[in-house]
Amino acid sequence: MIRHLMLALALLAGPAAAQPLAEAQQPLGDAPALGGRGSHVVGVVEETIDLGPRPDATRPDGKGGFALANRRLGLVIWYPAQGPASAAGTLYRYPTTPVETVPAGAVPAEVAVPGQAVRGASAAAGRWPLVLLSHGFANRALMFSDLAEHLASKGYVVAAIDHGDLADLAVSRPLAFLNNVVHRAADQRLVMAELTRRATSGAGLWAHVDAARIALAGYSMGGFGALATAGASYDSASPLFAQGPPGAATLLAQTPPPPPALKALIAFAPWGGSQPLRAFTPAGLSRMAVPALFIAGDADDVAGYDGGIRYLFEQAGGPRTLLTYENARHNVATNATPAMLAHRFEYRERQDEPVWRKDRILAINVHFITAFLDWRLKGDAAAARWLAVPTPRAVDGQWPLAQGENAGDRTDGPAQHWPGFQRRWAMGLRLETRP
Repeated sequence: MIRHLMLALALLAGPAAAQPLAEAQQPLGDAPALGGRGSHVVGVVEETIDLGPRPDATRPDGKGGFALANRRLGLVIWYPAQGPASAAGTLYRYPTTPVETVPAGAVPAEVAVPGQAVRGASAAAGRWPLVLLSHGFANRALMFSDLAEHLASKGYVVAAIDHGDLADLAVSRPLAFLNNVVHRAADQRLVMAELTRRATSGAGLWAHVDAARIALAGYSMGGFGALATAGASYDSASPLFAQGPPGAATLLAQTPPPPPALKALIAFAPWGGSQPLRAFTPAGLSRMAVPALFIAGDADDVAGYDGGIRYLFEQAGGPRTLLTYENARHNVATNATPAMLAHRFEYRERQDEPVWRKDRILAINVHFITAFLDWRLKGDAAAARWLAVPTPRAVDGQWPLAQGENAGDRTDGPAQHWPGFQRRWAMGLRLETRP
């Protein structure tokens, strides 16, 4: 069991994020139709959120359970803001994640990631749907700033949780991993409840949040928790839960139904589907009825693809779509590796992809997520057409123009190709839907 746990720990690690501001401000010429930024200026605030006393898996009580500790999480919130935008944008700063094989002084102690959001800007008029974002093991909320800024610019409030993995790692890596397993879904549910309470009270920024329309997005371990938050029940007999005290299984058995306001789920490379630590049975997954968009690479060697992510997708209940990047591994959600860390392979292998450009992944993710959320959260039925592709593999689409003719208009012609994509650039992608 310990060997399996250490394998999982080794695979789930991941650090920092970024791209130069000048590049971030330029829309990609090869982005699909919905892959660029929206019309809203973006504001950002950072705070902590107090969840009160919670069982702490880094503190076994010697009696088969865990001691209680006050659980305080970081929260980064992006939102549509009043203009004009600051030309300087902002810098997202956070400590560089330590890596054992990287000598002290080989990388900066702090990461600075440029963004376009305006700190503390006043919220734009209106009530915006809420997207709750949950990172992977040993990640940070700010590693998803590019995606969050894009969604906020399109009329969503994005609240990214910092689950505190890195502080737990300073105590014990196995216990930090166990704490993730125990707390991921609970953190999501409790934060969702607190933000709903704030939106109901209608003070400050929260007066602009529509807590009746919520989506949950989770990457890797965040996706593991998100499936449970959306209604899937854990397999109490899984070897995963046998590795901790009995109190772990007791806590995980407490999986209440999803809140009625949860209208959509985005699962980036969700962990917990592959053997030997498979956390969900088919019956448990079938309880999940929230409409879902899965995003994964078919070469994922962390969460596993055929026997892992595809298993979760196939067995889940409710309407669901799987976007697959051919030849991509696990890193399909975060920002690119920050330039200041990119000279070290140890960081690049945790954030970038060996085959795919990371800016290209972001643009494609934003395209499909925009369509999915506009449909499921904003009620725009027309947005569903972007997900109604005529061929499962993008490369099999038939464009109306011969090679060498201008194919700049992404959407003209008969519906025999993926809508919104450029001919010759619709490569390496699969999209599958289950009722």
